[in-house]
Amino acid sequence: MARYPEAGAVKKRLARDLGTDRTLLVYKAFLEDLCSKFGTQTRPLLWFYTPAQSDFAEWLGSRAACRKQSGETLQQRLLRVFEELFGEGFKRIIVLGADCPHLTNGEVDAAFEGLRGSDVVLQPSDDGGYNLIGLRLPCDLFTGVALGTETALRETVARARSLGLTCRFLPPSFDVDTLEDLQRLRDFLAASDDPLPRTREALAAIWGRSERTG
Repeated sequence: MARYPEAGAVKKRLARDLGTDRTLLVYKAFLEDLCSKFGTQTRPLLWFYTPAQSDFAEWLGSRAACRKQSGETLQQRLLRVFEELFGEGFKRIIVLGADCPHLTNGEVDAAFEGLRGSDVVLQPSDDGGYNLIGLRLPCDLFTGVALGTETALRETVARARSLGLTCRFLPPSFDVDTLEDLQRLRDFLAASDDPLPRTREALAAIWGRSERTG
């Protein structure tokens, strides 16, 4: 799930410290690297974008299929993504946001594998939310949950368990919402072999190039 890359409309907390133009540079890099990383797998990659009237599909081009998000709130939009795809016959669905370019194919593979034995798979993020959610059956885990807050994960798990669903958790990670998070991503990539070429270029434009240490 992603937002059309437009200055002032993406990653507003990050933009307060980094500036709108450099934040846009980083966000575009995230989208391009995520598309390159996950768009080459045998499983289909679908981008659900907002605003619905934006030119996201034209901006992304032919690199992956794009669909409009629907709904007024994030809770509604997430629910409708799952409803739409389950309605088309998909059996295991993983949804992630555009602010975690460092998530690996291995982590996504583990999420899909986790859905063979559990109803819900989540990757906790350090801020109390989650970077990834997977389901193997249609259910509403979102209505009334304070998504985007430090209680989002806890509330989602409680709702799942109240519905009698089983949950599996991947090792926790982080998403990029603030300048501190972006610095953490820079440090992570300095010790990583994950190519993320566009993200590395964007970070180099901001801070200069960092050598990989591992």
